[in-house]
Amino acid sequence: MAKLVIISQVPGGGSFELGAHWATIGRADGNAFQIVEASVSGRHCEVRLHGQELVVRDLNSTNGTFVAGKKISEATLKPDAVLRVGHVELRFEFSMPAAAPRVSAVTAAMDLAAELKASSPAAPAKIFNPPAAGDGPRRFQVLFVDDSLAFLETFGALCAELGNHTWEIHTATTADRALAVLQQRPLDLVVLDIGMPTLDGIQLLGIINRRYADVKIAVLTGLVTEANRAACLAKGAELFLEKPVSAESIKVAFNMLNDLLLWSQREGFSGALRQVGLTDVIQMECLGSHSLLLEVRNRQTSGQIFIEGGKIIHATMGQLTGETAFQQLLALPGGEFQFLPFRPPPECTVRGSWEVLLMEAARVRDENTAIITKPAAAKPVTAEPNTEFIARGENIVSVNDADANRN
Repeated sequence: MAKLVIISQVPGGGSFELGAHWATIGRADGNAFQIVEASVSGRHCEVRLHGQELVVRDLNSTNGTFVAGKKISEATLKPDAVLRVGHVELRFEFSMPAAAPRVSAVTAAMDLAAELKASSPAAPAKIFNPPAAGDGPRRFQVLFVDDSLAFLETFGALCAELGNHTWEIHTATTADRALAVLQQRPLDLVVLDIGMPTLDGIQLLGIINRRYADVKIAVLTGLVTEANRAACLAKGAELFLEKPVSAESIKVAFNMLNDLLLWSQREGFSGALRQVGLTDVIQMECLGSHSLLLEVRNRQTSGQIFIEGGKIIHATMGQLTGETAFQQLLALPGGEFQFLPFRPPPECTVRGSWEVLLMEAARVRDENTAIITKPAAAKPVTAEPNTEFIARGENIVSVNDADANRN
C-alpha cells in the first residue's frame, strides 16, 4: 500500500493511505489528510497516486510545497522521496498503517459512487431518468469550476452517473480556463467554487453573468457565509449551495442542480419545485444552519419562509401564517422560489424543529392527495348546491358559483 508519512516533529504525527483519486492536504477540517501545523495552509496541496509515482499539485499555498528542496507548482515523486508542505516533511512510502480519511466532499462522493456500484453491479442506480427528446435524451453541457482536481474528478463523474449520462461534464481549475471553455462551446450550466486563485469565484460569476446571460450559474462552495451568499445571488447565481459532505447531501445537491437545468424544459414552471421539492431545499438550508428568506410563488399564490440559524421561525402565505402557511407552501405542485438575504420577520409564528415540521407537512400533503384520488363511490363528497370542487395539484379549492358570477 502507498502512503504519505509525516516525518517531522508534528503533534500527533500521522500517515495517509494514497489512492488513484486526488486527495487534498491542509490544516483545515474537510481535507482528506489534515495536518494541524501553523505553516500548513488551510488547503495546501493535493496528491494522487499514479502507478508507483505520486503526483503533487500546490493549491496556491502561503508557505509553498517543496520537492528535493525546490518549490513546485506540480511535480512527480518516486518512492521514498520527501515532500515538504510548509515546514512539515512527509515521506512517500509503502506498507504503513492506514489513517482514517477525513470526511470531505471528495471522500463523500467516492463513498456514494461505491454505494451506487454495489447496489446494482450490472446496472448502477440512477437518481434521474430524463424524458426522451427526438432520437434520444438531450445531453446537457455542464462546466464545473474548482481549483481542486480531486473535487472536479470525483463529483463531476458522480453527477454524470446520477444523471444517467445525460450530463456532459467539462472542468476548469482556473477562471481563465473556465472562460476559454465558455468561448469554445455553448453551455447550459456553470457550477463554480468561490475560493479560486487570482480571480475568485464571485468575480468570475459576475463576468459570466454579463457575457453569457443565457447560461445558468450555481455556486457550490465550502465558504458559506451570509455575505458570500448575498454577493453571489446579487451577481446572478441562481443557486448557492454548500459543498456536500455526505452521500445524502450529495443526492440533494445533484437533484437541485439537475432541476435547475430542467427549468426551461417544464411547461408552466420556472422554479425548482417538482423534482427537488421545497422539502429538499429547506432540509439542506437547515442542515447547514443557514439564515435566509425563502420566497415561493406560482401563478395562484405566493409566500415566504423565514429560516434563522437552521430553524424555521415564521411562514406566510396570503392571509395564512405559521405552520398552516408552511404546510400549504410545501403542498404547492410547482412554481418558483428564490433565496433572499435574511431579515427578521414581524413575528415568530413557528417554534417546532424543522424535522417535525417537514414530517407534519408531508402528512398533511398525503391526506390532501388521498382526498383527491379517492373514488367517488367509496365516499361521495357532499357539497352545497352550486358549488364545485377544483383540484389544483395537491390542494382542493372550493369555488361558489354565485361568488364567481359576481366577479
